Amino acid sequence: MRSLFIIVLLSLIAASVQAQVVYRWTDEHGERHYGHSVPPEHAHRGYELIGPDGSIRGRVERALTEQERAERDAARRREAELAAEQRQQETQDRLLLAAYASEEDIINGMERQLDALNQQRVSLRDSLRRSSNRFEDLVGRAASLSQEGQTVPDRMNENIRTARDDVQQLRRALADLDEREQVIRDRSAAELARFRELTGGNGP
Repeated sequence: MRSLFIIVLLSLIAASVQAQVVYRWTDEHGERHYGHSVPPEHAHRGYELIGPDGSIRGRVERALTEQERAERDAARRREAELAAEQRQQETQDRLLLAAYASEEDIINGMERQLDALNQQRVSLRDSLRRSSNRFEDLVGRAASLSQEGQTVPDRMNENIRTARDDVQQLRRALADLDEREQVIRDRSAAELARFRELTGGNGP
């Protein structure tokens, strides 16, 4: 019985307090109003719940315009992108420190990759030299036949086209090696700079 009385009493107190809470809102002219409810035509501007002691018990923010919602969404997307970039950078930093124990390791790793490229370059240049010689020889023979008034055989024309394609392909391969070398150098320089940042090294 006593418990029931306490519950009823608390309910009455809560209702009394709630009855003393008023709403405060601002109209389209910037004037403040108070009342026990917010008129629907003003609710979208936001409002506050004011307690009996004048303190703010709650606040409902005004509705955002379409442009403001778009700006908010854009800001949230940018924050998410920045957070993803930060996580990616942290992962890359962990991998970098796990892969290299010193600056010398980074430099040695770059030199090993460059040595491998140089070996490929030597082989390609040798192949290019042979293919160029073959192409020039075939073209020379075809030119001699034409000067003598003879018809250049279809087989020889086909060999000339094949030799020319080989030369062009080998030149492209050499150009690709040059690009790969630059990528390796740039990546190694970036890794070395980041390694120094993470470890506090000043370099040589």
